[in-house]
Amino acid sequence: MQNKPWIDKITSENLPNEDLKTIAFLLGLDAAVKLMCELPGVNLSIPKNATLPAKILYIMEKYDGTKKSRLKLSKECDLSEGYIYRIARKRSLNQNPTK
Repeated sequence: MQNKPWIDKITSENLPNEDLKTIAFLLGLDAAVKLMCELPGVNLSIPKNATLPAKILYIMEKYDGTKKSRLKLSKECDLSEGYIYRIARKRSLNQNPTK
């Protein structure tokens, strides 16, 4: 980040909004300051399901067809057991289009 003499005056308490305070809490004050300096005026939106594609790939890799596996993946991925079953079923139908 650019060496600006005023940057050391920015604290978690004087950040301009709750979103930046949350970023500072989760990622550190340096990350929040960098975002403010490098992306001024930009509104960021993080979709609720932003991690879903990665979770689906992980499930497709790890699911072995057992209930025990579904339960474990359900806890790891914060998804329902039924949703994991549907992901696996869809994958198997795509691999065996004759079914």
